[in-house]
Amino acid sequence: MTTMIREIRGSASDPAAAERTATIASISDQDWYVTRTYGVFHIPACAKGEACAMLIVTPRGDAIDLGDNRRFPFTITPREIAEDIVQDLENHGVFVCADARPASQEMSAAGARRDAWYKQLVTDADEMWARGHSYREISDMHRRAAQAMGLEREWAYVPQRSVECPVCGEKVKVGVALCRHCGAILDVERAAKYGVAAQRESSVTSARRKSGE
Repeated sequence: MTTMIREIRGSASDPAAAERTATIASISDQDWYVTRTYGVFHIPACAKGEACAMLIVTPRGDAIDLGDNRRFPFTITPREIAEDIVQDLENHGVFVCADARPASQEMSAAGARRDAWYKQLVTDADEMWARGHSYREISDMHRRAAQAMGLEREWAYVPQRSVECPVCGEKVKVGVALCRHCGAILDVERAAKYGVAAQRESSVTSARRKSGE
């Protein structure tokens, strides 16, 4: 069993509880799902405004197949499980707490480690881009690092998805109220909400009056 906790309340330690459980803390804005032979674990994303998200890990049972229908059961401790889970996620700001709650020093160290990794990713992407200006060499993680650091890079550009206007066939952004090419109303509710439909009707009426219709 695992329990997800999204709030930190106090910093009191409980040595006995720490032996029965292990706490994984995350300052990452991503959800992580880790699958092992002894279970599937969800490390929740750190919500905006929260210090971190936490996952409480408890012991799990597993068994070694000895053959001849013989199995050797054993128990995996919470800390062994937690350390196994985070081994590939530490650069993302995910870590195993020394106690039942993350200490401020642990939070700071996790943030520094993540930021240093992001900085290295941006440096690597800059070098790859300088060699050939190829978007294929730039991964989503490179782009995420640049966005997280608030850096503008040509290689970090994420093109917006577009669709065809059903009236004129030209490409327009998804979710727009009006087609910028032909003026067709593509989202009636949104156009009405911002008064676009009324403005358009007024313009059409005015134009008709001027033409003597």
